[in-house]
Amino acid sequence: MRERILAFLVLGLFAAAPTACGVGAATDEENVSKTATTYLRALAAGDTAKACAQLTPSAKGRSCDTVMKERLARLDPDALTGAADASMDINVDGNRATVGLSEPTGARFLLAKVGGEWRIDSGYTLGPGAS
Repeated sequence: MRERILAFLVLGLFAAAPTACGVGAATDEENVSKTATTYLRALAAGDTAKACAQLTPSAKGRSCDTVMKERLARLDPDALTGAADASMDINVDGNRATVGLSEPTGARFLLAKVGGEWRIDSGYTLGPGAS
């Protein structure tokens, strides 16, 4: 009986151990990365509504969906997916953050924390004359 109780306790410890590792609130860097990656993947999939949801209200404007659909014609979905999969250089400074993309060279997003959520504020056009 004693061995059964001991075995049960040991199994209980092993079962609980994985839940204790890696649990907690995501860091600002993780949330910034998630916003940038979600945006890039949404554009690659042609999901302009989801892409627009990653923008701040001022970046979104009144006709985000229409503008995004026009821009999609000039964007390569494979390049967008590649940018989402590649490493990102993330720098968080208070409620502002910068994400440097590996591709295209020099592309970056500026993000702002809005209502506790990280949203892309500028740089989202990914091309010359980016906003």
